[in-house]
Amino acid sequence: MGDSIMGDKATGKSTENDKNNVTGTGTENDRKKKWDMAFKARMRQVVPGLFLGNVMATQKRAMLEENHINAIVSLTDAGWVWWRTTTRNAGIPEHRHKWIQCADSSTQDLLVHMSDICDFIDQMASPALSSLSSLPVDDKHTMNDASGAPLAILIHCDLGISRSPTIIIAYLMRKLRLHRQDVLDFVQTKQRVKPSANLTRQLEVWEEVGYQVWGDEDRTVPKAPYKAFLEDRAALLKKKGLTGNEPLAPLTLV
Repeated sequence: MGDSIMGDKATGKSTENDKNNVTGTGTENDRKKKWDMAFKARMRQVVPGLFLGNVMATQKRAMLEENHINAIVSLTDAGWVWWRTTTRNAGIPEHRHKWIQCADSSTQDLLVHMSDICDFIDQMASPALSSLSSLPVDDKHTMNDASGAPLAILIHCDLGISRSPTIIIAYLMRKLRLHRQDVLDFVQTKQRVKPSANLTRQLEVWEEVGYQVWGDEDRTVPKAPYKAFLEDRAALLKKKGLTGNEPLAPLTLV
């Protein structure tokens, strides 16, 4: 299951994942739940100081303030203009907001951004997140309890199912030196997530390269696992008749 509500932006066609996300194939109640997932603002604390959410949550000033959000990482194809009002008015300035324009497609490369995103999270982290040395083992640390809650970073995509959990998993893998599956299992206890097949492979590569995809300081020589991923991606792009540089169509805010 992907988390895009616009389909595969690289091809302009809706994917089966997108159809399952929003329209569903089950009962009317199931479909309503999927629509709520797409359009109802929501966020949940994964570890102290780090929240997972959807794009609509960034437009809810009260929700941002109640959860002490003071930094954001956006992983969507939405334009920067989305966050010029409500988000800024909630006290989150541009220098504390990192935007990675990306699609939840079969050819999207998030690995190229992972180190920079993880570095940004470290730079913005509250003492609670900075001091994290292991995954919490009890629920009291992960409730959305505003009383005494630390300042926090919100990581979001469209639905909060694929791209944003991928980045949270990648960050916790690097910070705590944990295996992908262990972190995925932990995140699943906080919220139902399902990184796409493409992003799952990238998390596997992230673990194989030791949380750094480049073999040199200039970032020109990819490590072997990342090089293999890039070669497979290039072959898939060629098969689709794409270059990988196609512009992403911005979402329409309703």
